Amino acid sequence: MSDMRILFINSSWGWGGMEMHPLVVADGLSRKGHPLLFAMRSKTATDKHATERRFDRVVLPFRWYLDPRSYVPLRRLTQSLGINVIHVHASRDTWRGMLLAGVFRRSSVLLYTKHSGTPPGSGKTDPLHRLLARRLDALVANSHYIRENTLETYPIDPTKVEVIHYGLGEEAVGDPQGAEEIRRGLGLEKDTLLVGMVASLSEGKRQDLLIRAAKRISADYPECRFLIVGVPGQVEYAKKIRTMIETLGLEKQIIMPGFLGDIPSLMLALDILVLPSNNEAFGIVLLEAMANSRAIVGSNSGAIPEIVRHGENGLLFAPGDSDSLAEAILRLIRSPDERVGMGEEGKKAFHERFRLERELADTERLYRSLLDRRT
Repeated sequence: MSDMRILFINSSWGWGGMEMHPLVVADGLSRKGHPLLFAMRSKTATDKHATERRFDRVVLPFRWYLDPRSYVPLRRLTQSLGINVIHVHASRDTWRGMLLAGVFRRSSVLLYTKHSGTPPGSGKTDPLHRLLARRLDALVANSHYIRENTLETYPIDPTKVEVIHYGLGEEAVGDPQGAEEIRRGLGLEKDTLLVGMVASLSEGKRQDLLIRAAKRISADYPECRFLIVGVPGQVEYAKKIRTMIETLGLEKQIIMPGFLGDIPSLMLALDILVLPSNNEAFGIVLLEAMANSRAIVGSNSGAIPEIVRHGENGLLFAPGDSDSLAEAILRLIRSPDERVGMGEEGKKAFHERFRLERELADTERLYRSLLDRRT
């Protein structure tokens, strides 16, 4: 059995990459023989989706930063299990992690994965955050974009900031039969060209850009269909884009089914994936598209250019520019061979750079180096 005894903490309420991916990593580390306990908030999506995983989990209230109803039992478990690696995934959990790992007499190594950026001008420079930054043994950024954002907004030694890109396993590959069922469920013919976007309905994801691009593309390709999948992250924005679709007369061209569970098969159902986000921290949906040989059109901002190589596995467009987005999509519509070729290059890049096995190996190496350094 491994000598790494790991505690993951994620008390987030939401259900996005910050909540989904730590479950995947924790499951992978457990399968590799590392004893792992996952502490999570009760009655959340994380709690619901953790039931069939291989790791042990503890469900706690996490009502505020240092809620004794959560901290005391977690402290007892940490000590009784001999936890020597504490890895937190939400900013509020860093304080719990610091106390559990020991502020001055360090009983465990402490890591914090930063899954999203900090807005400019809201840096954490107060004395408590400076203490936390000194105590952290490593801060893991999921992209080089987030690493640079962290160094600009967080008072931490740059040598402590490690980049470990997300990775996915074979579960990212869709089922062709499932893809056919999705198309039938959407009322689409087998040969209908389908451009899709999968993201929460929120301003930063920029579904509005795809809608404006769809208006232009539909003038030349009225048979093309556009799929916008996601639940409202911002209710008012979701209402705004629905109104925009009606105002532009695109009710027939744009399909909004809400949430669809089988994302890998959905990727197979698409011809082109679009991600027009502003300052995307990573974009795991890009990996899902690549695993299924789908060409991508992405905004040339945030971490997207780290994943999408322009002209190789997809196209990048000028951020915030719906005309630039439309031109990129039209290029792939007009050139099926190029579209298919970029999809194949994406699949190759996925296997070379974004497999879960690589992420797990990088994480293990980081844990080991920190433990050896402490010893």
